[in-house]
Amino acid sequence: MSSPVNKETMEPSPSEERGFWYQNKGRIGLGLLIVYVFLLGLGTVGELWDIEWILDLPLFRPPGKY
Repeated sequence: MSSPVNKETMEPSPSEERGFWYQNKGRIGLGLLIVYVFLLGLGTVGELWDIEWILDLPLFRPPGKY
């Protein structure tokens, strides 16, 4: 059986158009969670051991510094 593509117009069916998010939302969510945990750990290490190069990154700078 072939894929659900309209053979007359060669356009994907509505179920295929929204299929990207439904097929990949677990991978996208896991990727975002990994990035979040990495940045959280990096900031924690920078604060605990007072590592200046980490604390000087734009993400971890306090407002008004530089």
